[in-house]
Order: sequence, then C-alpha cells, then structure tokens
Amino acid sequence: MKQSAGSPKDVQRLLWDDLFDLPLAVEFGPQPQTCNAGLLLLGALDRRTGFTQGLAATLRDYRTGEGIHALEDFLRQRVFGMAGGYADANDAAQLRDEPVFRLLVNRGLEQEEGLASQPTLSRFENGIGLGSQMRAAHYLADYVLRQQRKRVGRVPRVTLDLDPTDDRAHGQQVFSFFNTHYGHRVFLPVLAFITFHDRQNREEAERYLLTALLRGGDAVATVGAEGLLRRLVAKVRRVFPEAKIRVRLDGGYAAPEIFELLDELRVEYVVNMGKNEVLKREAEPSMIKARILATLSGKSERVFGECRYSAGTWKGTRRRVVIKAEVTVDPAAPDKGMKDNPRFVVTNLQSAPEKVYAGVYCPRGSVEKHIEEIKNGCYLGRTSCMDFLANQFRVLLAVAAYVLLQEARTRARKTEAGTWRMENWRGRLLKVAGLVRRSTRRWLIRIYEGAPDVGLFKQLAQLFGAHATG
Repeated sequence: MKQSAGSPKDVQRLLWDDLFDLPLAVEFGPQPQTCNAGLLLLGALDRRTGFTQGLAATLRDYRTGEGIHALEDFLRQRVFGMAGGYADANDAAQLRDEPVFRLLVNRGLEQEEGLASQPTLSRFENGIGLGSQMRAAHYLADYVLRQQRKRVGRVPRVTLDLDPTDDRAHGQQVFSFFNTHYGHRVFLPVLAFITFHDRQNREEAERYLLTALLRGGDAVATVGAEGLLRRLVAKVRRVFPEAKIRVRLDGGYAAPEIFELLDELRVEYVVNMGKNEVLKREAEPSMIKARILATLSGKSERVFGECRYSAGTWKGTRRRVVIKAEVTVDPAAPDKGMKDNPRFVVTNLQSAPEKVYAGVYCPRGSVEKHIEEIKNGCYLGRTSCMDFLANQFRVLLAVAAYVLLQEARTRARKTEAGTWRMENWRGRLLKVAGLVRRSTRRWLIRIYEGAPDVGLFKQLAQLFGAHATG
C-alpha cells in the first residue's frame, strides 16, 4: 500500500505492510499518553513530606502583577523536570501538555493553559533574589536533617564532608574564569554532605546532600567554608544534640583559619595536608621501613606513624599529624621500580594512626560518587545563565531534585532500588509509559502489566502511600 503524502500534523495513521507477518499500523489520537508515569512516585513522596511546598514558601515573588502560575508551579516543574531527565528550561516546550507534569503542578488536562514556557521559567530563575536563595538553602539543609532524624532517631556520631568540584562554564558567564588545573573556564561549587554512624561507629553507605554553594572559577578551597561549617554544625547540634560531630576535609582546607574554626566549634576533625620538607623528614623513618617491606615482598607496602607538627602560620599550636608512609609498585610493570607516596592527615582524634587514616579519612572518597550522580543525574553543571545569582539558583534546584531522589532511595532501601544510582532510577522507574484518563470520579493512568520493573513500581508506590485495591 502506497503511503499518501501530507504534512506531519495532518498524518493520523501510518502503515508498514511489509515488515512483519501482518501489516503494522501506528495511529495518532487524542488520548493523553505519558512516558513519565514513574514521576508520580516522587510526586506522592513530595506531597507526603511537603518538600516542594515548603521550599516554595522560602521564595519571595519577584512579579509585580498577578500571574497565571504560582512560584510553587515553577519550582515543581523545574525540580521534577530535572528528576525526569529534562535538564533545561528549554525542555518546557515539549512538556507544556505532558499529562503527568500537568498533574504534578496541579494543572489538569481540562485546563486550557499548559505548563510554564521557557521564557517564563528563565524569568523565574533570574528573578529569585539573594534573600530567597539563602532561605531556600537553609530550608534544604533543615529538611534533610529533619527527615533523617525521623529515620535514624538518636545517633552517636555524624560526619560532615565538604568537597569542591569543577563546573564547566557554558560561555563568558559572570565569575567564571579559566582554571589551569581543569583546562577550561569553570565555576567551583562546594557541596556539603552528612553521614550517620551506627552504635558500632560504622558509617552508613549513603552520604546525604545538605547544600551546595556556587563559587567563582578563581576561588580557593576555603572560600565560603567558614560560613558553611558554622551554619551546618549549629543545625546538626540543634537536631542531633546527642551526637558527636566529625568534620572531614581534603587538603585544600588545611589552612590556619579552618583549624582555628574547628577548634572553636569543638568538633572532631580529620584534614588532609599536602607534604612539605618538614613533614617529609618526619615521615622518613617510616618510609625506610616501607621501602624495606616493598623490596622484600615485591609489591606495594605502607607503614603508619605520627608526629606533632606546627606550621609557621599556626601561631605555635602543635597538632597531631598521622603519617601514611607508602611505597607503591606497579604490578603490571614491576621493572619500573618503587615510588614513594607519603600522605599526611591532621587530626585531633586519639585512635591508632592506621585507623585514623584508613578507617576515618579514606571513606570520604565515596563522596565523589555522589557528586558524580548530582552532576550527571541532576544536572548540577547546567549553569548556563549569564547572571551569577541565577546560576546559584540553578544549583539549588539541582540540590532539591537530588534531595527528593535521595529521600526516595532511602525509603526504598529494603528493595533492590535502595542501592540504585539515580540514572537507574530514572531509566527503570521514572520513565514509564502509560495511558492517562480522567473521569468525574478519578484520574487513571494505565501501565502495561508486562512492563519492566512493574512489580517494583507497585512495591514502591505502596511504600510512598498508595493502597492496593485489587
């Protein structure tokens, strides 16, 4: 059968008569369909906890007249959009009449006005002022702490991690600068995480994001760190007064003002420190032992030690430094010989050196996994606005999307989805096809019974408040 020509809008039916044993027809009709049915899981969780409603309440309306959309609608459209894989405000064009998104922002199918357009969302992102953003950042951290208090109750210890990352600029944005280390123009945001310990002082695998602060591309690691630490330690003490607080930082934070702050806050700390000539001399006896062990075994060896050390800028304060004296041997090329790899951690902990370094400091490396998730899964790096404050707000929107997804993963921890990365959540649970119907009594979304992971979808829906009716 010959296919008649016509414009795409005029075509209502397509036919292949020679592909399979029977002709294959594709029809286009008015019944609403969605590929985002799984976002209803996050929508249910959001409504149960009041997350986006509370976050929207921190934002001051920048508009002078009445608008068709509430700020809460804009916020939900962007947060759920990021969770569903729609990174930019430009995606608003294809989501304008998407039925699940209309449900999530309280705009039913019968309403003539669709979702907000790209220009409207761009004005929203550029209209949120500094005061609103500060309130929103406080709300995000407080929300996470409150939710975790409900989950874990009393805990003996929590660990706070600050970690910077690079955010490649999309052009000549304000405060983006060329960074020789990364080889391109960047922003340098810093992210803060909290980890909870059980009664045996073992850390949970999940690091919970508290907030993120966008910084210029020329910022050193300590920029903004003092204010973040003061606020977060105060918040943690308010919600978890019984817990000891431990702060874990990489080498960029080994500055005198940070150590003085940590002493003032009366927290435990482990801070990586770059090597210098004094520390290398202190490590040399342990390095000699490590070299002997590596020579005898033919493989990498390490020896732990410690010393008391005071940098010239520490005003005479001597602090404990844990030494990891390591000699590495490449098993694929042992003929290349041995390589010294000493490492140093400044701490006020009294545990054995090996426990401090391997048991306390090294686990901070898993924070990088979460940062990768946020960047790839929640589009932390889509800071493409010209205005710096608008880009900071985009960072907070990415944080909000990750916080909601992380809350869902935590509640699903007894299912297989409890260990999934965010990309798996999106690909296997959130991007689900369905037919959408509305009657006078209810909404109905019909999902194919044989769809992948449909059993898990049912299980999570009940965890998030749905009731089985048949």
